[in-house]
Amino acid sequence: MRRTDPFDLPPQYRRLRAEQPVARVRTPSGEAWLITRYQDVRAVLTDCRFSANPSTPGFPTFLSGDVTPPPGFFLQADEANHARMRRAVSREFLLGHMEALRPLMRAIVDQQLDDLLAGPVPADFIDKVARPVSSVVICELLGVPHSDYPFFESRIQTTLMRAGTTEEEIGAAAVELQAYIGKLVHDAIKEPGGDLLGRLVLAGDVTEEEMVGVVALLLLAGYDTVTQTTGIGLLTLLRNPDQLAALRADPSLYPNAVDEILRYCTANHLGLPRAARCDVEVGGIEIKAGEGVIVLIDSANRDEAAFTDPDVFDVRRVRAPHMTFGFGFHKCIGLMMARIELETMLRVVLTRLPGLRLAAEIDELVFRQDNLLYGVEQLPIAW
Repeated sequence: MRRTDPFDLPPQYRRLRAEQPVARVRTPSGEAWLITRYQDVRAVLTDCRFSANPSTPGFPTFLSGDVTPPPGFFLQADEANHARMRRAVSREFLLGHMEALRPLMRAIVDQQLDDLLAGPVPADFIDKVARPVSSVVICELLGVPHSDYPFFESRIQTTLMRAGTTEEEIGAAAVELQAYIGKLVHDAIKEPGGDLLGRLVLAGDVTEEEMVGVVALLLLAGYDTVTQTTGIGLLTLLRNPDQLAALRADPSLYPNAVDEILRYCTANHLGLPRAARCDVEVGGIEIKAGEGVIVLIDSANRDEAAFTDPDVFDVRRVRAPHMTFGFGFHKCIGLMMARIELETMLRVVLTRLPGLRLAAEIDELVFRQDNLLYGVEQLPIAW
């Protein structure tokens, strides 16, 4: 199902929510149930009868040759195993720790803006600001050497199903990335530093093999998601000058604006896969054990039953309980970091570039319909 408007969801979603909220669909690995309503999405994500483990019978995949994630990739673990690894790393993402990162984030964004202002006009916001800021922040958090940033960027982008890459290339990049992370973890065990990896080593809650999976998850979740959300979020603001003006006039709206961008511009547009471990009823439909389920969080974020005027972008919207970070057991542990990073980028960019404008027509932009995460490939800006 394709979008006909880059700022709206595929029109079939609205019909499915109204008429067939639990519907059968085809995936590269077979068939699955598609869940489109907010309440049903919430129900599935809080029901332990649905497994997040790809080895569960019926688990739907987007590729025919998925690379098996390492043990510590707790996004795809269930119950006790998931809870233990989540506890080990969640303390690193408490609000106090993330607030302490604001000065570092601000310095990173300022440096990228300095480089942007010293270069030619127009420039690509994704390439010059959003992507390098996201990359440097997550690499700084994990203690990745600066010289290795280019390697990380290229492998992560390929692993995240960048348009034009083959399944073989995606698999090879994932293996290379995993091998490098393994070395990073091994070095941290030999000589723990003051970064997140060093603290995980000293805490001793996860094995070396599990630490590889934890780092891989943090990299994949904290890099491209923030990049794409920032890019299309800024584009949405530029496309809605009244909303941009309201934000400039009242900076106290930034937290609301960030949440509205997260809801309205949901980057995850392929959904969260699950598999039923026993017969379960969802939305009046019985899902059998061994059947796959895909919950569409972007559809849930535009559900008329959950939000007033959900297709309207409104920075004054009371901070809504959107599903962008998931819900329940697997709710994203990095949500505070993502919010602070997104807010910091927007504040600095909109403050330092008062004459910011889009340097292309909307229909000239390339939107990432075929990528794992939705967004815009380039965002030409002038100021």
